[in-house]
Amino acid sequence: MLLVVTNKSDLASDYLIVKLKSKSIPFKRLNTEDFGREFNIEIVINKYETSFAIIFFDGIVLRESEISSVYFRQPNPPKLDGLVAETDKEFAEREAIELLRSIWRMIPEKKWLNHPKKLWIAVNKIEQLIAAKNIGFNIPKTLLSSYKDSVATFIEKSNDKVVAKAIKHGFQLRKDGIWIAMTQRLPSNYINQFETFANFPMTYQSEIEKNYDIRVVVVGCKIFATAIYSQEYEETAIDWRMGDLIEIPLRHEKIKLPNSLEKKCKKLVDHFSLQYSSMDFVLGKDGKYYFLELNPNGQWAWIEQLVNYPIRDAIIETLNKNNKNGSKKNLYKAQFQR
Repeated sequence: MLLVVTNKSDLASDYLIVKLKSKSIPFKRLNTEDFGREFNIEIVINKYETSFAIIFFDGIVLRESEISSVYFRQPNPPKLDGLVAETDKEFAEREAIELLRSIWRMIPEKKWLNHPKKLWIAVNKIEQLIAAKNIGFNIPKTLLSSYKDSVATFIEKSNDKVVAKAIKHGFQLRKDGIWIAMTQRLPSNYINQFETFANFPMTYQSEIEKNYDIRVVVVGCKIFATAIYSQEYEETAIDWRMGDLIEIPLRHEKIKLPNSLEKKCKKLVDHFSLQYSSMDFVLGKDGKYYFLELNPNGQWAWIEQLVNYPIRDAIIETLNKNNKNGSKKNLYKAQFQR
């Protein structure tokens, strides 16, 4: 039984499940925010056994021995509104998160596409840049600082062509929706207004003059590279993600990376002990490929839809390889979902 650990609104999981159904592959979807509403967890530890059960309220009970492989895709924290007293909600939700993390630890690593603890290590962008540099990727000159003099010197050495972005990511949940801090080119008067902009450290990088952006998806030993023609629109020239926000239909195209670059991509994924990752690159006007960042659990569905890469098949194939060490029992039918 393939366990899909995700949230109710994740479109990539929806898209994967369509393929699982078409292949009649048994699976069970676990939307983690539904803890206490759609499922519960029981763990037994004593002299004679160490075991757990995920008890779904539709009557399914899933034990570790029945889980052949796990696809872990952006689970959300449990929401216990109405299930416990308001005064206890924060405590109870924290306990539920820890209970879920205990389950992840009890499922052998060999059953996961990417084990959560590998994701938590790989998500650090500073370590990514260091690892990429050591492997031999070209990377933009980078400074993380909140000191005006250091930033001013960096800007000067970069010929006043610098972009700034968040150290982790630019997404922030607010009551009125999601606030996104895109990668931005620094204005010419940035240093003169430094105190207004930078009360905390930011990532500064020398701007690369682009031919286009590249999204690379690595699944097992397979590499899928896509050119994103961000330079065809002024609004997306610095950060191609702006196209999603203002609905610019950016042109995407399959490309083949140089063999040496593909080997480095695989080496970086192996460095973090991952079986899946997406990476962002830039092909500069100087003809060089520049590594920007790695997302160990990044989106992939839109790439498959736009350029017809068989990414879902590659994910399922990799999970099936994990199945060789998992259970062979088909105890449940594929229509069990959400």
